[in-house]
Amino acid sequence: SKRATRSAYRSRYSASLHLMIQHHTSKSAIVIRHGESEWNVLGKWQGRADTLLTAAGRAQARTAAERLLANGIPIDRVAASSLTRARETAEIIASHLGIGDVHVDDRLVETDVGPWQGLREHEIEAGWPNYLRDRRTPPQFESPDLVFARAARALRDVMEPVRQPTESAHLVLVVTHSGVIRTVRRMMQVHDRRLHNLEGCHFTIDTEGNLVAGEFIALVSPTHATTNDAV
Repeated sequence: SKRATRSAYRSRYSASLHLMIQHHTSKSAIVIRHGESEWNVLGKWQGRADTLLTAAGRAQARTAAERLLANGIPIDRVAASSLTRARETAEIIASHLGIGDVHVDDRLVETDVGPWQGLREHEIEAGWPNYLRDRRTPPQFESPDLVFARAARALRDVMEPVRQPTESAHLVLVVTHSGVIRTVRRMMQVHDRRLHNLEGCHFTIDTEGNLVAGEFIALVSPTHATTNDAV
């Protein structure tokens, strides 16, 4: 049933948060997708389109902040993509956590999906048969190498500790986009899957300076299927 599914999802959410906090280092981040946007509801690929959050998306952001507080997750800073749907999600969470200004970084924006921007999946299939099935993209689509290069650098920069090494380790919350998170994980050759709103994963920088992708994390329970800008 839907109730059982949501209960199981909440259990996985709590377990992953508690596991994460036990193992996080001074260079750690929770990297999540933004709240529900207007085009998420319509099933459209967004890319660089600067779409807005829905009322439900804003409520998701508030719920995410409440769960972080309830679970004692020590968020130290909040960073976000410069696109409105991610930036506003981050601002709502930061406000509820009592954190100051959100750090906005253009390198965290969604993948440029070229001619697929504004299209639904059946429209993409009609114009580019079997591209989604075969994970192919049109020439104007931003390459995975470029997405990974900019996003990984941004994550490294935002995870640089602002405290002295002797002080307790804290976490950075990063609000970005499904296409970015999924592309980074694929380029790192770790498991990738479709992401709901306010879902993502844990990233750290290990002692050798390597970016490491960790467990999936969901800050709210999913309400319905959602479109991801990723092939």
